Amino acid sequence: MKGNKILAKKVLGIGLSSAMVVASLAGCGNTASDNGTQAGNDTQTSQTEKEQTADTASSTETEKTEKTEASGEPVVIKYGTHWVAGLDPNHVDEVTGEYTMAESERQASLAGLQAIKDELNVEFEFVEYSQDTRVELMTSVLAGDPVCDIANIWGGAEGTILAQNVLQELDDYADVFADDETSWMYYDKLYGHNYLLSFTERFIPRWPLIYNASMIEAVDTLKDENGKTVYPTDLWKKGEWTWDTFKDYLSKINAFYANKAPSEDGNIYSTVQAYETDHRFAGLSAMYSNGAAIYGSDGLGVDTQEAEDALAYVKTLMDEGYMSDCGYYDDNYTPEWCRSQADFSRGGTVFTDCPDWLINSAGSALADRDESMGIVPWPRADRLSADSEEYKQVITLGDSVGILKGIDAEKTRLALQAYRLYWLTYFKTLGGVDNLADYTSAMAASQAAGFGFDIYNETYGQDVLDAFTYISQNLGNDYSDLLNLRVAWDDIFGKSLCGIDGFSDNYAVAVEANKSDFTNQISNMESLLSSNEVHDNQAPSVEAKNIIIPVGTDIKSVDLKEYFTAKDSVDGELDVTAGEITYSDDLDTATVGVYEKAVKVAVKDSSDNEGSAKAKVIVYNDANKEAPTVELKADPESVALDTDTSSIDWKNYIESATDADGLDVSENITADLSTLDATTPGDYTVKLTVTDYAGNTAEKEVKVTVK
Repeated sequence: MKGNKILAKKVLGIGLSSAMVVASLAGCGNTASDNGTQAGNDTQTSQTEKEQTADTASSTETEKTEKTEASGEPVVIKYGTHWVAGLDPNHVDEVTGEYTMAESERQASLAGLQAIKDELNVEFEFVEYSQDTRVELMTSVLAGDPVCDIANIWGGAEGTILAQNVLQELDDYADVFADDETSWMYYDKLYGHNYLLSFTERFIPRWPLIYNASMIEAVDTLKDENGKTVYPTDLWKKGEWTWDTFKDYLSKINAFYANKAPSEDGNIYSTVQAYETDHRFAGLSAMYSNGAAIYGSDGLGVDTQEAEDALAYVKTLMDEGYMSDCGYYDDNYTPEWCRSQADFSRGGTVFTDCPDWLINSAGSALADRDESMGIVPWPRADRLSADSEEYKQVITLGDSVGILKGIDAEKTRLALQAYRLYWLTYFKTLGGVDNLADYTSAMAASQAAGFGFDIYNETYGQDVLDAFTYISQNLGNDYSDLLNLRVAWDDIFGKSLCGIDGFSDNYAVAVEANKSDFTNQISNMESLLSSNEVHDNQAPSVEAKNIIIPVGTDIKSVDLKEYFTAKDSVDGELDVTAGEITYSDDLDTATVGVYEKAVKVAVKDSSDNEGSAKAKVIVYNDANKEAPTVELKADPESVALDTDTSSIDWKNYIESATDADGLDVSENITADLSTLDATTPGDYTVKLTVTDYAGNTAEKEVKVTVK
């Protein structure tokens, strides 16, 4: 056991919810449970000094406060979110009439609401932001009317919102979360103070190390003297899973598969790789396996000896051919997003660091070939013992909560107490346990199996489950994504690893030369947060529509106010003509044609934030007298019964529509709807009229099937 916060993390890391089991969403954004209510990150937050000294009497006093007999009118705490359907258990889908939360999570939420009502005389009012979270929180605080008391912040927006200086420092409320069960909710100090809380948990890192057990079984040099395969989990359970061991293990896989093709086509390499991965996530995992961080509980750690040694190890793996990149974009150092997972699914690599939201699909792909998937902690530095507190797996944080400025101290404390009690009750109810320490055993197997790990294998299934559980108990928080520091580190490590853009191929040299990329931002943020001024960092919204002009028009004579609009969340409407206007060198208004992104307008607000937009310019022949040419689709789509006819996109019935000069005029279609009855099934004839830019028209009749 490694302290109270690790105990709390051990408890809550397992679960999100039984409904989640696995997030296999399309795309590479945040993952979610089956209804999206609990997407988030594992949290293992180290104790702050204040929390470490919190004595039993303090915790007892907190409990007494929360369990005081509730009386009188309840205090309403506004709980803000960008998606109320995922937070409010009483929210109903307008179309289906069904509750939007999964029933198990809904019941857990209702239990949490009842607990805060009974023990604190508090009611939550769930509030959905009416605009972008970053804009809504900032403008409401600037107006002196905070939109909510408790503010959900979607993952990735935290750095921007911190830079607005709209969140309260929560240092004085550490005692609310001083108990073992809920200390995980209280993030470490960022820029010198506590600003953020967590309410979301996930069992494993966003990019854990996984492997194809079946492919390992084929490697004879990975068998013991009795002919039994030595799996990664065998070495981990023996305490032998170190950097050197991993390197040796990969070398044997590499030798065996050197001339063997992957199971399926489509891989970046023609032969099976031992460890194809995204170097950014391998590098970060290596840092945490050696007690380092980009920005962790002790602040910035990019230039520590531990970090430099970890990244030197990753470079060694790559230089010696045991680790392979997953392909780079045109900059020659940024890995192709999620490519290694795709190759893993196709049998192209034995090990990979896999994005958590794609693990289930990878497991399914392996299962289709009767292959098995396992998980193992990222190996530790050889200098560390197996039980060293420096040895951790890594979780990159996001999906946070803050308390807005403008909420008084008394209500802030009550809001935090209610927040703590609500989520504590929620997870206990969800897991069916009296103490969150029992949550691990209640949820581990279903979570691991849901991801697709072969925990029921007679040979190694229990070891895989043990590894899965261990990972959840040994996660270190990295705040670099949350603080917008990750991009700088990705660039420095990537360019150093690939030796491009003048960067030294020695990470220690490269990071020393570019450390100011981090320290300048941190210094600026600390200075900004030390003031009482709210900082507007939201750019104006500039929108553009196509500029359509006759041939020969002087583009500078065009009134851009007709084509561009600019609106700022603080300053309101802005004059686009007062901004910077640039014209593309390719724009030739003496020649008929379409000129993409030909006019750019950039506008600044009073806080010097700049927004911009580019407009397409269409130059047409106003002397043209020919009707446009229209070709209909041979097999147009049907219309569903009771469709609102005004919503039909008539372009779907047109193969092409061009004027005499070949300009596309398919946007200019009108339909005579008098002959169409979408409330009755059948075939209808509808007349379409296409108009070109010079005003010439062509008519076509189309058959519309309603069914």
